[in-house]
Amino acid sequence: MTPYETSRDLCVLENNSLVWKTIKRTPDSDSSKYEFIGDTLVLYEINEGEPASYGVVFIGGTAGNIYGTWTHTGCNRESQTGETECYTNTRYGTRTYSYSSGKVTYKVEYHMDLYVADEQARGYMESGFMADLYSYLTSRSYLKDVISITANEDQATRVSRSIEENGVQIIESTKTNQTFKIGDKTYTVTVKKAETTLHYTGRANREAVVEVTDGTTTCSSYAIYKTVDQNLCKTENLQYFTTSFNEDDDGHKYLSVLHYENTDHEQFLECLSSIALPITNVPAPSPVK
Repeated sequence: MTPYETSRDLCVLENNSLVWKTIKRTPDSDSSKYEFIGDTLVLYEINEGEPASYGVVFIGGTAGNIYGTWTHTGCNRESQTGETECYTNTRYGTRTYSYSSGKVTYKVEYHMDLYVADEQARGYMESGFMADLYSYLTSRSYLKDVISITANEDQATRVSRSIEENGVQIIESTKTNQTFKIGDKTYTVTVKKAETTLHYTGRANREAVVEVTDGTTTCSSYAIYKTVDQNLCKTENLQYFTTSFNEDDDGHKYLSVLHYENTDHEQFLECLSSIALPITNVPAPSPVK
């Protein structure tokens, strides 16, 4: 199977300047072993002549006939034990392989409307950012930048545990705003901006602005995460890019930029430290009922 693109438009560093250009790539040839478990298709990659122990599970085609269209379930199957583990959320993206004689076509369809609807329904006060913020205000533990407040994941259990462990009392909470008390200090968190859009590659572009105040001092932070496109491919943006060394079809190595990440996180942490509780004054966890 060679279902992937053999050329790609990339932002590349040449002579200390960034340029947007088309890079040719040698197609990846993939050999797989396949088997049917009832009406389920399982594909095992061939590595150095041997099939992998875990196979990728597909559904939707005709049992016993690989020709047709098969949809990725997000699950893997262990060939020896038959155990199946699902690790990919397929609600927001449908991946299909279509097989015919001598040809395979790979297609991805993204469901950004569902993603944004779920994100807005959940609310930002149920994010992992809030769980980490409670801990940072009491013990200066690790805190990701504010982009993590937009991560569309179920963090209810972790948030509840952090509330209990850090002695947090929730006074008022909405989807974008929360006032809480830890010890003798009262804090308010406000999500001023949280935007999620879809890049054509299927990756989510995100932008967030969050404020945390103790009533006297307000700490504000922003974060912008984007997939690099032609408009962002500018040398003045180089400090905000993550980079990767690659090799083109002719064996020439090049440095390409992948993601744009712009945040004032370090200054935000300094400000938060100035309004956080003294570490020696961390309230005891609430008793378990």
